[in-house]
Amino acid sequence: MLKYFVISLLLISNSIFPTDAFIRVCNNGAYLAKCYLESRAPYYGFQIRRDDTGLFPVAQCSTMNVPPAAVWNRLECKTLAFIAVYKSIFKQEFASAMFNYCYKITGTTLNPKWSQTQC
Repeated sequence: MLKYFVISLLLISNSIFPTDAFIRVCNNGAYLAKCYLESRAPYYGFQIRRDDTGLFPVAQCSTMNVPPAAVWNRLECKTLAFIAVYKSIFKQEFASAMFNYCYKITGTTLNPKWSQTQC
């Protein structure tokens, strides 16, 4: 009986607090890109946690894990316009850490574009 209770508890906790959600950004633009992910989760004391991809060039994808149990997330991607000068491509906010989000960035430094794609 205890064995079934433990297994049920593990299944429930995994569905409430998934651990494998991610964000993937693929750079198909003619520029270097950098993306930031800000998250709030109960186990950080609801403080904002910030993560970034680092610069990634054309024809590469970068993936960031979404913290489990995150209740607020904001993704911002930027293009390197000049030395240490960034231009925003897009900002996106989402609440759930249960889904995977994938984006494609295209265009040039002067005219960057983005779209959400199927993961």
